[in-house]
Amino acid sequence: MDSSIVSKIEKSRTYAEQKERVTITTLQASFDGNHNTYQITYDEAGWDCQCHYFDTRGVCSHTMALERILEGMLVQREKPATKV
Repeated sequence: MDSSIVSKIEKSRTYAEQKERVTITTLQASFDGNHNTYQITYDEAGWDCQCHYFDTRGVCSHTMALERILEGMLVQREKPATKV
């Protein structure tokens, strides 16, 4: 292994410990829920999930879990009013 890649590996470790360096503006993920696998996106419009609960409420356990996982790394958006 050449010395330049060794320094890049070390730098990547430092970056990985400093999550505040990263801001996620768009994301597409597949989430294996208890009943199905759902496609989730995050972009300038905010979260979207294919599950029925999100469809009716604008929030769900899948998006809330990803918010916890990515805490501090997402561009902060105003939360939409909960659908009724």
